[in-house]
Amino acid sequence: MQNDSLHKLTLAALFSALDYILALFQFRIPSPVGHPFVDLGFNFVALGVLFLGYKYGLLSGAIGLLVFDLLNGYANHAYLTVMEVILLTTGTYLAWILLKKNVSLPAIITLGVVSGLLKMGTGYLRYLIEALVDAGLPLPKAAVTALAAFPADFATGVSMFIIVPLFFLALNKVSHQLHWNWYQQYQ
Repeated sequence: MQNDSLHKLTLAALFSALDYILALFQFRIPSPVGHPFVDLGFNFVALGVLFLGYKYGLLSGAIGLLVFDLLNGYANHAYLTVMEVILLTTGTYLAWILLKKNVSLPAIITLGVVSGLLKMGTGYLRYLIEALVDAGLPLPKAAVTALAAFPADFATGVSMFIIVPLFFLALNKVSHQLHWNWYQQYQ
């Protein structure tokens, strides 16, 4: 039992590190609100919830991207990143349950699309909150201003359409070769 918990925590730490490292690869997009960039770290947030289950997937994503924000000049908006991780992992995990945790190619592609669309939605919500709180804009102006940051979240979401299924298939194959029965162990 103790060995199982250590294994879960080790994998969660690995996914946290991957979230952090991939977030370092940024493609910035100019915007009047926030500091939007295409964020590849969210791909492993979605993958973490699929491979580690809800609790450890949420934990690994929140820690990895929270540490990234704290160490890279985004500390004042770290709570928004954690909000995005919570919404993304919850939505992705609910979709995974609705798909009956099916590992077929169509189901995994669906999860990539769902997680990408969720990232687009949470990203817009993030910049809407920033425009309301930081800039003090009224809701109609904040909604329009948040659209200026949306291309970064759109690009991140589209990357998830492709990267989440590809990495899921690759990690799934590797896990089977290593005789790691993640599917039954963590779900």
